[in-house]
Parts: sequence; structure tokens; C-alpha cells
Amino acid sequence: MRKLLVSAVVMLGLAAAQQAEVRVAVAANLRDAFIEIVRAFNQDNANIKVTPSFGSSGGFVQQITQGAPFDVFMAADTSFPQALERNNLTEPGTLRVYAKGRLALLIPNRVGLSPSSLNVLLDPKIARIAIANPETAPYGRTAIEALQRAGLLEKLRSKLVFGQDISQATQLILAAADAGFTAYSLTFTASVKGQGKVWVVPERLAPPLEQAYVIIKGRNRPEVKALYDYIQGDKARTILKAFGYQVA
Repeated sequence: MRKLLVSAVVMLGLAAAQQAEVRVAVAANLRDAFIEIVRAFNQDNANIKVTPSFGSSGGFVQQITQGAPFDVFMAADTSFPQALERNNLTEPGTLRVYAKGRLALLIPNRVGLSPSSLNVLLDPKIARIAIANPETAPYGRTAIEALQRAGLLEKLRSKLVFGQDISQATQLILAAADAGFTAYSLTFTASVKGQGKVWVVPERLAPPLEQAYVIIKGRNRPEVKALYDYIQGDKARTILKAFGYQVA
């Protein structure tokens, strides 16, 4: 019996040692959707361990440029992966759009306002408006552009408070601010759903963000390619749609 137990432990150890790992830099707006994608992926690829890190797209570009050991970069727009591509830091021909995301205005239930335009942000009840850092987070940049197009940026600039990425900005909206801009996809998550009134910003003010992903140069291993291909498949696309993303 003791020999059998020792053998079982050895076999488990060998299996763990043989498990391939894929490290993925993931834009914060994709957090819950990506976790679901990985769960589905592992049903068919139990021998591949996917290790995600979540944050701002701009922040990941800096990390990858400095040699961070990511295999795949899933950004919140196309400009940041294109910047890596221009610097010869990606595998040729692997930059593709995986989804389109929408910007949404979120007002916590406690504020008592229902948005139907950006003009609601002029209401005296709204003293703080949370957005993601526009320098590193595409959804933050898009929020600033939407306010500019609506002619409201200068009127509201003093109310703006910033989160490091869209996930942190969304937490600020619910915990400390009176309104803010988030990714529409995050309003489908358990921590946000039902916590406030949601208004999807019209395309004339905030065109959909084309979100792209790419394999990092020198990282095109079989397990990396398996995840890369899976993200383009029907199961992953179904999950993305369930989180409010547009997929082709």
C-alpha cells in the first residue's frame, strides 16, 4: 500500500512538472470574461496552465518592453499592441482583433439618478466622476474623448478622479464617486451588476473599441498557439458576447 501511495505521489508530481504554462497580460476590462474563457479552455486542455495578469494596456506595454515574461498580450485597443509590433516585439502576423468593447456611464443606485445623456453629469448630486487613467487605459482615453465631443470636458474636469485601470475606476465609482465611466463588459460581472444605472455611450461620442491580441516575439510555443487559436473559436466568442462584447 505504501509503495502504491509513493507511486501515486510521484506520478502526480511528474504530471504537474509536465504541465505547460501560458502567461497572459490581460486588459482589466476583460477580467471576468477571460477567467470564463480559461475555464472553458481547460476543459479541453487540462495539461495547459494559463496564468493571467490583469491591468492597464499601457502598463503592460511598458512591462513587455522591459522584458516581462508574457506570452500573449490581450489589450483594450489596437494601438498598444501595434506599438509592440512596430518595435519588433511580437510574432509576425499574430495581431488580431478579438472583440469590440463599448464605453458605459455608470451611476451608483445610492445617487438616485438615471442617465439618458452625458448631461446628467452636470447634476449637483454628482461631485466626483471616476475614469481610468487616459494615458495608459484605452477606456479612460475614450471617456475623455466622449466628454470632449459632448462639449462637457472643461465643465467637468474638476470633478474627475482617476483609477489606474478600468477595473479600479469601476471600484471607485461604486465605493467613492458619484458616477463614472466603465467598460460595458464590466456591468455584466457579479460585483457590478445591479449596483447602479447603466447607460451605453452612443457611438457618435464613443466609437466601439477594437480590442486586439498578439503573441509576444519568441513565445510562439504549441501551448501558446493553442490558447491563441481558442480565443478565436466559437466557445470563446460565445463567452465574450455574454459579457456585452461585439464579435465578428
